Amino acid sequence: MSGIQGKTVLVTGGASGLGREIAQQSAAAGAKVALMDVRADRLEAAKSALGGQSMAIQADITKEEEIVRAVREVVDAWGQLDVVVNSAGVIWRGPLVETPTAEYDRMHAVNVRGLYLMCREAAKVMVPRKSGHIVNIASVAGKRGIVGESAYSSGKWAVVGLGEGLALELGPEGIRVTTICPGGMNTTFWENDPKNAGATHMLNPAHVAQAVVGIISLPPEVVVKEALVYQPGR
Repeated sequence: MSGIQGKTVLVTGGASGLGREIAQQSAAAGAKVALMDVRADRLEAAKSALGGQSMAIQADITKEEEIVRAVREVVDAWGQLDVVVNSAGVIWRGPLVETPTAEYDRMHAVNVRGLYLMCREAAKVMVPRKSGHIVNIASVAGKRGIVGESAYSSGKWAVVGLGEGLALELGPEGIRVTTICPGGMNTTFWENDPKNAGATHMLNPAHVAQAVVGIISLPPEVVVKEALVYQPGR
């Protein structure tokens, strides 16, 4: 029996890219999957491709009340929330002196603040049950500096630090916290970045999703606090 068969899995950014891959593989493993995304045009198509027990929740990760609503919808429908995968993310690349404040604020609103709020709301459900798993998608940019990604990296470093703290705080409550740091993936994440759109040197998101689903399928006594996923030699 799969380690996530029958479990409820909420994936943010689940309508495309890595989030969609994680959702598809979780559903294939027998999980009930809730896709949360701000993009209504992609959300229903992603849900239709899942099959099994699934739901689509249109919600903006930058709005606290919508995060609260999304978690409540999952619990109301399925009675519990076993796994949250925080996969929603945005990027802006460029030199520090050319980085608009609005782009910096947008990245931190999605990549840090929204992720933090989802962790908090998920923990409110998981702590009373003494069970659950929170997976935060960070980046190799959260482990080392990358030219042109200083603003983006600052947020991903914050995600790594948050994961460290939450693992210590929530571990005694029976909740696993895992931070995944993948290299660049060939997904729609780059669709608005002409420097990387269509790049062929990136990771296959299906392979990163396989690592994520493998980790959340492990027995509850096994904790993977952090995983770095990258191409050999890069």
